Parts: sequence; structure tokens; C-alpha cells
Amino acid sequence: MKKALLLVVSLVILLAACGKDDEQKNLEQEIKSLERSTKDFQKDKASLEKENEKLKDSIKDKEDELDKLKSESDSSQSDTSKKDSSKSKETSSNDSSDKSAKKPLPNTIRTSTTGDVTLMNDLNNKQFQFEDRGMKVVVDHIQIFQVNNMPEGQVLLFNGAKDGYVVIYEVTTENTSKQKLYYDNTTSIVDGNHEQRSDYASFIPDSHNEKYMKKSKENTDEYQPGEQTKSLKSIPISVEAYKAIKDKRAKFNINGGVSHTSTFDNATSNVKSFNLDI
Repeated sequence: MKKALLLVVSLVILLAACGKDDEQKNLEQEIKSLERSTKDFQKDKASLEKENEKLKDSIKDKEDELDKLKSESDSSQSDTSKKDSSKSKETSSNDSSDKSAKKPLPNTIRTSTTGDVTLMNDLNNKQFQFEDRGMKVVVDHIQIFQVNNMPEGQVLLFNGAKDGYVVIYEVTTENTSKQKLYYDNTTSIVDGNHEQRSDYASFIPDSHNEKYMKKSKENTDEYQPGEQTKSLKSIPISVEAYKAIKDKRAKFNINGGVSHTSTFDNATSNVKSFNLDI
């Protein structure tokens, strides 16, 4: 009887010991699993911190680039003015109208092209006017800049050419009607079958970009009754197109296309053409 009792007690102790061993093994496995998870978390944390640092560096680079562009834009205007002043002095004995340097319209041509920029023509107070279905358009100042030594393919608008010209003009646009009108406010240089349309953003500082002047932020083609803007636009042209303008083979067109709907249903197709006497 005593032997049987001892056997039972031994069996209970053995089972308890086995259970503790299993529990210990399970705990050890869980600890190892948690340690692996901790290592993975630390790796992920380190990776995220690196990515965050990269993003901070990228933001800083973009901010530096923006500051540089603003600085170069101001420098470009100053450099162009100095060049014009120098040319004016050289030709003063032959042309009394060039006694004072022409002030270039605000632009970002040099920073956009990294080329050499020279103001070639200044057409001021010419009053190229056009009215279409209540939209009145007045272009009263046009300047043409020559751009040389651009890196090949630097500006897509020049189709990879290293030399070209940029026409920049000041335009006042007004909805003189009593109803909302839609108008894309464009001009173009037309040389035979080739047409180069104007752009509101290329080479234009934000302060003179019509997009930021509009009452409607959702639809920049929308003009409220009485709404008026005075902005700058640009037209990049080739060397050949510039020669065509000088030879009066190319025209400066103010385009119509006024509509009463945002989808431009029944838009007009009126166009008015002018010669640029340069």
C-alpha cells in the first residue's frame, strides 16, 4: 500500500515538472519572438528615420532652389537692364531715341533657359486692341528677347534649339458685359501654317501670372461681369519665326473664342491680326 502511494506521489511530481518544463519552453519561445519583433521594429524605426531625414533634405534643397530662382530672376532683370544701358550708350550718336535704357518686363527667361538673354525690341504704347462678345483685350507693351547658348534640350518649348526668342507682352483683359463669360485669353504668332500660341506661366513670375489674379480659383478661364486683369504672357519663337516677323510675313494674332459656358459651347472664332514693326 505504501509502495502504491509513493508511486502516485512520484507520478504527480513528475507530471508537474514536465508541465513546468513545457511552460518554460513556451515562455522562452515567446521571449525570443518578442526580441525578434523588437529588432524588426528597431530596423523599421531606423529606416523611417532615414527616410524622414531624406525628406527634410529634399525640402531644404527645394527651398534653396526656390530662393536661388528668385535671386536669379532679380539678377536677370538687372543684367538685362545693364546690357541695354551699354547698347544705348554705344548707339546714342546714331539714334537719339536710345538715350535711356529700356526696362525689361518682369521675366524668368534666364533662369528658365540658363542661356544668354538680350532685350532686342520694345514696342510700347502700341495699343493692339480687340473686342469679342463683351471681352475687351488690350495689348499695349510687347518686348522680344533673344536667347543664345542654351544647353541642348534645356527648354522643350524651343524644341531643343540652343538659340531662340521669347515674346513677352502685357495684356489688360476685361469682361465689359453684365454676364459671366469664359475666355482663354491667348494670342499667337502665325507664320504661314505654323502657329505658336501664348502661355500664361512660362517665363512669367507668379506676381504677373493671370492665374493668381482671377476671382475664380477653380476655373481660370472664367470672368465675372466687370472683372479685369492686367497680366503678362509669353510666346517662345524660333530664329526663323523672328525673321518672319521682321519681314512682315508673320502676324501677331489676338484670339477670340468667347463663350457663355465653361465647356465653351458656341464659342466665337474671331481673330484680329497685327504686324509687329520691329
